[in-house]
Amino acid sequence: MKTIGIICEYNPFHNGHAHQLHTLAQEHPEALRICIMSGSFVQRGEPAIFSKFDRARWAILGGADIVIELPTLYSLGSAQLFGTGAIRMVKALHIDALSFGSETADLDTLVDIAKRMDCESTQTVLRTYINEGMSYGSAFRKALNTEMLNTPNALLGLEYIRAGLTYYPSLKYIPILRTSDHHETTITKNLPSGTALRKLISDIDTDNNNCNKNSIYTSTDIDTTTSTNSTATATTLTKLNALNSKIKLQLQSIVPKTIADDMTNIISNGAYVNYNRYYDMVHTLSRRTSTKELESFGEFSEGIEHLWSKAAQQPTWDLVMKQIKSKRYTYARLQRMGAYLTLGIQKDLLQSAIQESPQYARLLAFNDRGRQWLRNDFEIPLIQKWAKAPNELNTLGQTMHQIDTLATDIQALCLHNEVKRMGHMDYTYTPQYIK
Repeated sequence: MKTIGIICEYNPFHNGHAHQLHTLAQEHPEALRICIMSGSFVQRGEPAIFSKFDRARWAILGGADIVIELPTLYSLGSAQLFGTGAIRMVKALHIDALSFGSETADLDTLVDIAKRMDCESTQTVLRTYINEGMSYGSAFRKALNTEMLNTPNALLGLEYIRAGLTYYPSLKYIPILRTSDHHETTITKNLPSGTALRKLISDIDTDNNNCNKNSIYTSTDIDTTTSTNSTATATTLTKLNALNSKIKLQLQSIVPKTIADDMTNIISNGAYVNYNRYYDMVHTLSRRTSTKELESFGEFSEGIEHLWSKAAQQPTWDLVMKQIKSKRYTYARLQRMGAYLTLGIQKDLLQSAIQESPQYARLLAFNDRGRQWLRNDFEIPLIQKWAKAPNELNTLGQTMHQIDTLATDIQALCLHNEVKRMGHMDYTYTPQYIK
């Protein structure tokens, strides 16, 4: 086994992710650890809290050897589309094995359930439950008569195996037991959930705003050239230093020491997403888009566009979601629909993504161990220079490239610090070589 793939989001990177990478390093020391990571938008149906460039760097510092971006059309997809797209990329890159965190490490059970997922009898019962108004996940759980689908990582693991059985039968699997609750909202242990860490960062934002009402800056952003503002500058620097110390203290027990300083700086510099800005975008677009136009976007079906338009008149996006949500339309699905609207992803494009595989693999970061691997030949282009990429791609690949660029631009517009909201950052980025 020369290579092990890890399908991930690192939203954001924390000790649980480092634990998986370090376990693989101990058990398979010779194998390269290659991360297939969501880019600017994640499967939750919203922008990642930090840029893919920062998250890729942290992945390498946390134990990965190579980080490849999963195109947005797949990273935003349902569990099935997300898993299938990622597995087809794993195959295209000739990766030998796949490791994933799961609430069960019983591989035989996972494979047995995955095999049953596409049985005709299971699919017949599944359709019946969906027609009764159940969500896809609830219907599958009932059709398979297993509570394992209640746990998000096990569900993704099943989708990986399911896709592997179809597209990559020789792929090996290495499940690693997950011990923390995926949806836990408080920091209670050294292996926190991404939900808890995102909440912690959002809570830090309240203190940031108390330090500087309009935006957050580190000492490198403050003008100290005139004596007139020297007193104010000294006061601001004192507050920022105190804030940085507080942030680092809160992070140091839940993220690896190798990235704690870097993440602290990113947070204090305001280079992370303000989700209120993003949901205001979705809200605005929902009000200005007609029901006929809404119908063309991904996952809008069964007349939901009429309820969506009506709900969009609510004063907050949270109230909009509460008005639309049902057993059939879960929050996760509604968030994906909002992202499809924001990024202009229509049904026909999603159908093309389902039928085809990722058209390229974009390199985000690598270390010394990964350098040699980059010289291999792959089934799809390995993109290192974003501006030149369209010349290597077919029409679908060029569309994926455009969506990825837009996703990064939209995410940047949502950052707390307005100085950080520059567009087309994809074109200025060079894959990070971390020694």
